[in-house]
Amino acid sequence: MNRFDLLGEVIINNSYNMAKKINIVLTNEFSHEEMIVSEDAEALHQWRAKLIQLIGTAIKENTNESVWAQVTEWAKTTGEGAVRRNLPMDESLKTLSSYRIVILEEIEKEVKDLTLSGNELIRINYVIDPLLDHAGYIFSTSFVDFHRRTMDLAQKAIQELSVPVVALSDEVAILPLIGEMDTYRARILKETSLKRCSELGNLYLIMDLSGVPIVDTMVANEIFQVISSLKLIGVETVLTGLRPEVAQSMVQLGISFEGTIVKNNLKSAVAYLNKK
Repeated sequence: MNRFDLLGEVIINNSYNMAKKINIVLTNEFSHEEMIVSEDAEALHQWRAKLIQLIGTAIKENTNESVWAQVTEWAKTTGEGAVRRNLPMDESLKTLSSYRIVILEEIEKEVKDLTLSGNELIRINYVIDPLLDHAGYIFSTSFVDFHRRTMDLAQKAIQELSVPVVALSDEVAILPLIGEMDTYRARILKETSLKRCSELGNLYLIMDLSGVPIVDTMVANEIFQVISSLKLIGVETVLTGLRPEVAQSMVQLGISFEGTIVKNNLKSAVAYLNKK
C-alpha cells in the first residue's frame, strides 16, 4: 500500500471524529450552528463525515475525478438544506474552511510517520483544494437556485390566497379583490377563479373591486378575459364596488365594461341575483 493509500485510509477511518471536531469549531463560531446540532447531532456528524470520506477516497486514488459527482451532489443537497433551515449563505460558506483546516491538521499528524515528500504534499493539495472549491461553488448555486424557487412558490401561494372565491350559495360565489392588481396577479385571478368556479359549480360570480385602488388598461383587459373565460364554463360575472376615482380613470382611458353586469355595491348585486 503506497503513502497516498495509507493517508487516504487514515482520513476515511477518522472521518467521524474529524466531523465532530468540525461541529465543535463551528458551534463556537456561529450562533446558528448550535440550533442545527440540536436538531440531530448524529445525522449531522454522519453527513459531514461523508464529505471527509470522499476527500479521503480522492487522496487514496490520487485524483478527485472519481468523487467529483458525489461531492457535487453532497454540496447541492447541503445548499438546499441551508435554505430549508433559513441559514445565512455567507456563514454557511465559511463552514467549508473548517473542513480544510481539520483535514490539513490530520495530514500534518501523519506526515512524519508516512514520510511524505514536499511534492507529495503539493499533489495532495491539488486533490483537496479543487474539491472544496467545487463544493463551495455548487453549494452557492444550489442555495441561490433553491431559494429563488422557494420564494417563487411562496409568492404563488400568497397570490392564490389573495384571490379567494367563496360560495354564498349553491348558485352564487363571491370574489373580493383587495390591493393593487398587476398583470401577474390578474393571471392568477384567471386561473384561480376558473378552477374554483368549476369546483363549486356556481352559476354566478360576484367580483367585488371595492378594495382595488387602480385599474389600468392592462388589468381591465385581464378582467375582461376572466369574465369571458367564466362565461365559457357557464358562469356569469357581476362586477361590484367600482370606486368613483377608478371609474373616472377608466372612462378617461377609454375602458368600457359594456355587456357586463355592473352593480354599485355587494348588496345591490345580491338583490339583482335574488330576482333572477
